[in-house]
Formats: sequence, structure tokens, C-alpha cells
Amino acid sequence: MRPALWVRDRKLQNAKRGTFFRDYISSLLDIHRMNEPDPAHLLRQISQIQRMERGKLSIMREGPDATHYKHQVWEDGKNVSRHVPDDQAQAVQAAIDGYNQFQELTGQYAQQVIAKTRAELAATSKKKNPRPRSKSSSPRIRKSNNS
Repeated sequence: MRPALWVRDRKLQNAKRGTFFRDYISSLLDIHRMNEPDPAHLLRQISQIQRMERGKLSIMREGPDATHYKHQVWEDGKNVSRHVPDDQAQAVQAAIDGYNQFQELTGQYAQQVIAKTRAELAATSKKKNPRPRSKSSSPRIRKSNNS
């Protein structure tokens, strides 16, 4: 009698654990959906970006009077590098940050539109009825008419 009780208790524990994790994951998904900005909000954020530049800003060398920077960007299959004066370094870095923000926001926008498209397609698609299968799993052998 003891082993049967232990098995029943174990099954009950597993069922409770499964319910807990299902509820936990569901709540995480709900929180994630609440924190996602709507597509119109993302487009407004994108339109607020005033300056963009691709690439990376690096320090070439630091001198006693000023720091010398270089801006590297991949263009037409080549790495293009240009000198950036010390007084323009902050503006170039802000433009690079603007481009990175643009990339992030457009990625989020695309994900939302893709999810919406998939949901709409799933809602409107009809479930196809599979063709009835033959009862035999062996290939069909044709009888010849030349017998």
C-alpha cells in the first residue's frame, strides 16, 4: 500500500510543478507584451532620430593637446577610414548611436509586423484535410495487361 501512495503523491507533485511553470511562463509572456511599444510608437521614435552614421569611432592616439579619432565604416566592399577632429568626435559618436538605435527600433517594428502577419494568416487559414492513406504500407504492385 505504501508504494502506491508514494507514486500518487509524486504524480500530484509533478502536476503542481507543471501548473506552476505554465502559469509562470504565461505571466512572463503577458509582462513582455505589456512592455512592447505598439508599432505606431516605434515609428514615432524612429522619426525622432535626427542624425545617423554607420561605423565605429576609435581613438588613434592621445596627444598632449588633443585626442585624435578615426571613423571606420564599411562602404562598397571596403573599409573606409577617415580622421575626425577632436571637436567633432562627440557629434560623430552621437550619429553612430542614432544609427544603432534606428537598427534596434526597426528590428522591433519588423518583429511586431511579422508576428501580426503570422497571427492573421493562422486565423484565416483553413486546416487541410490530409488525403486518406491506403491501409497497406507496402508499395502498390501493378498488374500487367499482358497476362
